[in-house]
Amino acid sequence: MSKASGKTARVRPNAAKAPVAPKRYFTLADIAAKAGVHVTTVSLALRDHPSIPPLTRARIRAVAKKFGYQRDPLLDALNFHRARRSPQARVVSSAFVVHAGTTRLFGGSHYQPLVYAGAKAAAEARGHSLDIFVVGQGHLAPARLNTILNARSITGVLLSTFEIDIEQLDLDWDQFCAVKIECLHLTPNLDAISNDQLQVARLAMQQLRKLGYRRIGLATAREDQARLGESFGMGVLIEQASLPEAECVPPLFFSLAEVPQLTRLIPEWMRAHHVDVIISNWNELFDTFATAGVHLPQDVAFACLDIPPSMPHVAGVVQNHRLVGQRAMEQLAIMTDAYQRGIPEAQTITYIPGFWQDGITAPKKVRRPAF
Repeated sequence: MSKASGKTARVRPNAAKAPVAPKRYFTLADIAAKAGVHVTTVSLALRDHPSIPPLTRARIRAVAKKFGYQRDPLLDALNFHRARRSPQARVVSSAFVVHAGTTRLFGGSHYQPLVYAGAKAAAEARGHSLDIFVVGQGHLAPARLNTILNARSITGVLLSTFEIDIEQLDLDWDQFCAVKIECLHLTPNLDAISNDQLQVARLAMQQLRKLGYRRIGLATAREDQARLGESFGMGVLIEQASLPEAECVPPLFFSLAEVPQLTRLIPEWMRAHHVDVIISNWNELFDTFATAGVHLPQDVAFACLDIPPSMPHVAGVVQNHRLVGQRAMEQLAIMTDAYQRGIPEAQTITYIPGFWQDGITAPKKVRRPAF
């Protein structure tokens, strides 16, 4: 009975309420999966990092907007507060590991020094130190390297340039965040950053044809081919697929053991296939040409597939080794901060394109009028 009205109150059974699904919060990994890129690329793109191409940044932002992804302002404020209160934060040490067998890539100011300079600059910008370790004969064995890295609490590892006779590096990978720089043949299949050698070869072929060359021959070492995933050769074959058969020159692949014989092999190959321009990543061929009495560009033109800073007069493609090192270290730093250790389930490879440079070794070919 209701005390107010004297009437019996009607009691309603409790209506069953439909469970409310928890709100889905999307992560950087979700955006990366949808955009088809690595989570590191997403992180850099959302921070408007200049190393990510503008079109890629725009595409990733569009995916993030579709998901309704927003950076947590409270977390950003907390991180800023911590940084202000702890300006002398602990420096994180990372390792730049190279193979003793790649000594020919260490000299001067080319390749390895440029890769390391880019990686070191990126490391310092992120509060990391970067120490060089050499493995191989006469240097550290993998087991000893593993012990040293653990003793020094180093969890971030960059693997830069291993020759093809080293197919596997046995470290306790579950303890480390690791990124490879080129050396795509090396196992395990870690995430990798590489110059886009396939694009480099194709760009050289395209530019030389614009300059009037038709018999374009690739000369490079088999060891370089294997270390770089056969990229130079594949780039040439892709371009040759659309050319007349008469304009397709078979590449000259030589082994490192055959280098002393190049003064004979190069001229024989040039004459046999009527080569009018050679493309190669081997700057050592300039010494070969001089010894063999081959004059550039009178006897044959030459375009380098990896022009060093010391040769601004040479025609060919400039590879951005410094940016490769920078991008590799940026990716490693993000992985280290996020404790992403071990071998990834699916390997990702980021390729850095090169750009063409005109030079006196491959001038525009003058067509002689037919009489």
